Amino acid sequence: MPFKIPGTVPKPKWNNGLSILNRLWKRALFPEDLERHYFLHWFVVYKGNIIQTAKALQIHRNTIQGHFLDLGYSKKSVKLRHAWQKLNEKSPKTPFEKKFLSFYNRFGAKPRFSPDENAALVGLWQVKFPFKTLTPHYLLWSIRSHKPKDWIQKKMGYSYRHRARLLSHVLKPKSRDGFWLSPLKPQVQEIYSSRYRTILARKKKR
Repeated sequence: MPFKIPGTVPKPKWNNGLSILNRLWKRALFPEDLERHYFLHWFVVYKGNIIQTAKALQIHRNTIQGHFLDLGYSKKSVKLRHAWQKLNEKSPKTPFEKKFLSFYNRFGAKPRFSPDENAALVGLWQVKFPFKTLTPHYLLWSIRSHKPKDWIQKKMGYSYRHRARLLSHVLKPKSRDGFWLSPLKPQVQEIYSSRYRTILARKKKR
C-alpha cells in the first residue's frame, strides 16, 4: 500500500519511542526481536481482527498473517483473544501498558522488557510507527554509534551499498522511513561516504 503521511502525531510518544529504541539496540537487540511485541500489541488493540489491523497500519493483511505464522501464533488466535479478554475483565482499571506487559510476558516470552521500555514501545506503536522502519532506525543508530562497516555486515549481512540503499529513503521526508525518522534529522554525509556521493553526483549528470 502507498504510504500516507499521518495527520497529527503525538511528539512525546514519538520521540520517547525513538529514544528507547537506541537503548534496546545498545542491549544487543535487533529489529526482529521486537516483532512479537509489535504484533501482539496490535492483536489485542484490534481484538484479533486482521482486516482492521491491516487497514489501520496501511499494510496488506497477508503480511500480518505471515508474521503471525512465523511467530507460531496462527493457531492460537482464539486462546490469545480469550486471555486478553480475561485480563481486561480482571483488571479493568489497570493502565493498558501494564496489562499488555503482563500479556506479553505470558505469550511473548523473549526478549523481556522493563516497564518503562514496554511503555515507550507501546507509545511508539500507538502513533503507528511501522515495523519495517525499525531496520533503518537500527542502521542509522549503528552509524551514529560509530560501528565499523564490517560490524554491520557481520551482524546483519548487509554490504555497504545495501545499507546505503536501505537508508536512502530516510533522506526523503515524504517517504515512510523519511517521515518516521525525521525527528532524528539524518544527514546525507551520514548515509553516504564522500566517494559514494561523488559516484551518485556523476550519475545524476548523465
